[in-house]
Amino acid sequence: MPYRASMATKTNPGQSTRDKLIDAAFRAVARDGLADTNVKSIAAEAGVNPGLLHYHFASKDALIEAAVESATARYLAAIDALIAATPRAGLFDAYVRFAAETLAANRDLFRVRLALGARAMNDARLADWLETGNAAVRGRLATIFAAGAGRAVPDESDRLRARMTKAAFEGMMLSWLTRPDFPMQEALAEWAAAMRPGLGEG
Repeated sequence: MPYRASMATKTNPGQSTRDKLIDAAFRAVARDGLADTNVKSIAAEAGVNPGLLHYHFASKDALIEAAVESATARYLAAIDALIAATPRAGLFDAYVRFAAETLAANRDLFRVRLALGARAMNDARLADWLETGNAAVRGRLATIFAAGAGRAVPDESDRLRARMTKAAFEGMMLSWLTRPDFPMQEALAEWAAAMRPGLGEG
């Protein structure tokens, strides 16, 4: 089952108010954009009173950052589970499948992340906060590349491939979000083909 940043809808009766607001923030920002999303629109999307947003979060921005932080933590946990459950020789191919499923299932998350990335160009605190999550993802990717090359510990070549992969994925996400006809699955296949030859080294 693919990892999903947001699993619920506002009709889920068993979800906590905080989680309803987090999922609603993804949907509202994906639909309306970061600048046009406000407390009232998020609360309406979640089906709760606007006052409850301020009870759980200091501001709209705090809610959106909490949503991305929660999604990133669950994404990292999903990669960790994949690494733990997959034999080293098959880990790269398993990650390729995982990446394809994750990209297809999380359009809203990527819209929010890219919107925050644009804002971070003029916000050093936000840029540092986003980089913390990005660095953690690159660390997992380096572990996957090291395993594919038969190394127990990532070396500089693995870290370089991880940086290249993170940059490539962000470029693919931007193209996919702005061009509905962008061939995401074909692009992922080309990325995997480009990365695979180096895995025989070491």
